[in-house]
Amino acid sequence: MYSGADKLLHRIALGSPALLEATFDIERATHRKRIAAVPIRRPVFIAGLARAGTSILTRLLHRGGSFAAPSYRDLPFPLAPNSWARLGGKRHVEASERGHGDGLTHDLDSPEAIEEVFWRTREGSRYLRRDGLAPVAPQADTLAAFGDYVRLVLLCQGGTRYLSKNNNNILRLEGLAAGFPDALLVHPFRDPLQQALSLLSQHRRATMLAREDPFRRRFMAWLGHHEFGADHRPFLFDGAPGRDEDATRVDYWLKLWDSVHQALLSAPARVQERQLFLDYDALCASPRHYAPRLAVLVEAPIDAAALRLPDPRQAEADPALLARAAETHAALRACFRARFD
Repeated sequence: MYSGADKLLHRIALGSPALLEATFDIERATHRKRIAAVPIRRPVFIAGLARAGTSILTRLLHRGGSFAAPSYRDLPFPLAPNSWARLGGKRHVEASERGHGDGLTHDLDSPEAIEEVFWRTREGSRYLRRDGLAPVAPQADTLAAFGDYVRLVLLCQGGTRYLSKNNNNILRLEGLAAGFPDALLVHPFRDPLQQALSLLSQHRRATMLAREDPFRRRFMAWLGHHEFGADHRPFLFDGAPGRDEDATRVDYWLKLWDSVHQALLSAPARVQERQLFLDYDALCASPRHYAPRLAVLVEAPIDAAALRLPDPRQAEADPALLARAAETHAALRACFRARFD
């Protein structure tokens, strides 16, 4: 997708937190009066562990509702969407299959997890660690600035609601619930072994692609994507796998799966009021039953025909880990049924 000149521009822009901060400050000041009049109404934050249908779900909502979401068109100056839209917004790139090799295509206007650049720029030194990503409450001024970022995206795209796909937001759910009291925090999940096997497969693939193209590894790090691959960093919740554990084994990803979902289930009351646990397996198995209910909860139409579930895989795993994850999965499904059945 990127030429040599594009890569250089991305390296200069995304590789410099100071430059990113400056572009945001200028954008914020330029449009201060206009964004002051932009309301933030019932934003949707899709956040969880990767490989649970987050991309498909984000696209379904984006197509059906009046949502505005960050996209690749915002790069390489994602914190100045309005200014960059005037300078480089006329670019056209043919849709192509994304690097995951899962059949999903994307183009410059596909909603994506670009938002994390904001958090990395403002608070990367607080949560981004060599051994993983730590849950850290955002500072008050950062939350206020993020509200302005959301308004800038809404202003740029003319949407009435903000849509976020950003798995790293599970690190800051309490801050988001406080900053956006009417937000919906959507946590898709899948069968633990199937999701763990998908994560393992993507980890191997992304690691291989990074060896073939060093720019890809840097690019993913600039965007704050550490879910898997050469620069993988686990979420550092209680029970997370340690640095000495083998990420090429499914047990590693099962342990990560359980620690993340245990943390989501034990969120503070303010967060629980905003959470929506979504059983992606059930949604795909019975779309006619669950898609209409989901549409009501998110206040946006859902095209159930676009849902799909990968074929199941088989693998040996630690029986104790499987048993623990099964208990967590049962708790997640109970939360799902309480809202959907």
